[in-house]
Amino acid sequence: MKRLLNVHEAPIILFTILVTLLFSIISPDFLQFENIRLILDQNISMFIVAIGMTMVILLGGMDLSVGSVLAVTATSVGLFLSHGIHPWIAAAMGICIGVLCGLVNGYFIAVRKIPDIIVTLATMYIFRGIAVGISGGTWMTNFPGGFRFFGQGYLLGISFPLLIAVILIAVFIYLMKFAREGRRIYSIGGNGPAAKLAGISVARTKFKVYVLTGLLVGIASVIFAAKVGSVQASTAGSGLAFEVMAAVLIGGGSIFGGVGTIAGTMLGVLFMGIVKNGLIISKVSPFWVDAATGFLIILAIVINTLQRIRQNKGKEGDLV
Repeated sequence: MKRLLNVHEAPIILFTILVTLLFSIISPDFLQFENIRLILDQNISMFIVAIGMTMVILLGGMDLSVGSVLAVTATSVGLFLSHGIHPWIAAAMGICIGVLCGLVNGYFIAVRKIPDIIVTLATMYIFRGIAVGISGGTWMTNFPGGFRFFGQGYLLGISFPLLIAVILIAVFIYLMKFAREGRRIYSIGGNGPAAKLAGISVARTKFKVYVLTGLLVGIASVIFAAKVGSVQASTAGSGLAFEVMAAVLIGGGSIFGGVGTIAGTMLGVLFMGIVKNGLIISKVSPFWVDAATGFLIILAIVINTLQRIRQNKGKEGDLV
C-alpha cells in the first residue's frame, strides 16, 4: 500500500476516483458508457496538445501559443479544403504548418535565447492574427465527408481520433521514460547548468521539443476541425494553453521543470474533463462551472504538492 501511495500519479488517481464517485452519486447518468465516451471524445485534442506541453514544462518553460497554433492550422486546413485540395493532403499540409510554428518558437527560444514566455506571448498574437487575416474573420465550414473521418471516423471499430491519441500517448510515454532524448529533457529541467556540463546540448533539445509540440498541435488541429466541422479563427483554441498547463500541474508536473510525467498529465486532462462534464450533468448553474472547476484544480494541485513534500522529506530521512 505504501508503495502504491508513493507512485507519482497516486494523488491525481485517488482524487479522480473520489470526484467520479461524487458525480455518480449526484447523477446516475454520469457513469453511463455513452457519457464516459463523450468525456474522452471531447478532450481528444487536449490530450494530444498536453503531451507537447508536458515536455515544454519539464524543460522549465511554457508555451502560450498552442491555442493560436491550433487556430492558424485549423483555419489553413479549412482554406485548403475550400480550394478543393484532397482531405489527406490538406491534413498533411496543416500538420506541416503546425511544425513550422514550432520551428519559429524553437528558433527564437533555443537559438536566439529569448525567454520562452516572451516568444510564445508574441507568437500567440502573431499566429492568431494570421488565422483571422487569412480567413477574413469568416467561419470555415462545409468540410467534405472524407475530411470528417479524421475527427469522427472509425478504424477496425475503434474511434480513429481516439486511436491516434492512444498511439501518441504510448509512444511519448516510452520516449520520455526510456529514450535518451527523454532523459535529456528531465536533466535540463532538473538542473540546466549541470546538464550542460554533462555535455547535453540544451539548445538542440529545446529546439526539438518546441518543434515536436508544433507537430502535436498540428495533429490535434486536424482532429479538432474534423470533429467540430467548422472553425472560427478568432475563437478556436482560445484558453487552450492555460487548460493544458493546468492539466500538467494537476498531473504532478512542476512549473519549475524536471518533475512530471506524460501519464500524470493525461490523468490531469481526464480529471478536468470529468469535472466539467460532471458539473454540467449535475445541472450546476453554468455561471458557477468555471469557479467550481478552478476550485477543484487548486485542490488537486495542493494535494499533489503535499505528496511531493512528503516524498522529499522521506528521501531526506533516508539520506540521514
